[in-house]
Amino acid sequence: MWGIRKNIRDFARSEDATATIEFVIVFPVVMILFIAVFETSMILTRQVMLERSLDSAVRVLRLTSNLTTTHDEIRENICANTLVISNCNEVLILDLRVIDTTNYLLPPVESLCVDRAGSVSPANQFDPGVENELMLIRACAIVDRILPFSGFGLNMTRDDTGGIHMTAASVFVNEPD
Repeated sequence: MWGIRKNIRDFARSEDATATIEFVIVFPVVMILFIAVFETSMILTRQVMLERSLDSAVRVLRLTSNLTTTHDEIRENICANTLVISNCNEVLILDLRVIDTTNYLLPPVESLCVDRAGSVSPANQFDPGVENELMLIRACAIVDRILPFSGFGLNMTRDDTGGIHMTAASVFVNEPD
């Protein structure tokens, strides 16, 4: 009986393999933190690149007189400058519309993005407007998380497949000729 107690006491006081136990406890926490930082940085990078590309395209629209352009040309311009969004030409949708200056009503944010099947609900507009009109241009892309199992980015707007809705908007005035 005395030998069993001594063995249990020696085992409890032993400091062998304490580094391994600390590693097993701390390593998952460090990896979760690393994945969270990586996922957040990639989401923010995509968002910043989308906003910058939209601002660059709006600058061309605003400063070029007598410019006739289409939805696809503006989308290609934005996608050429947004390299971190894969399949940008397929996932990016634009909404260009005139803002009524009597009441300044803006369309709801959630009305812009499309689902993975490509259907738009409700139908978005693409109205280039005329000179001296206040214009709103919005861009929306549905992108996948890099690490879908991480669970980060859950508070962002998502579709049924788990894709994150990234949106950017800008306002400009059509310059007179």
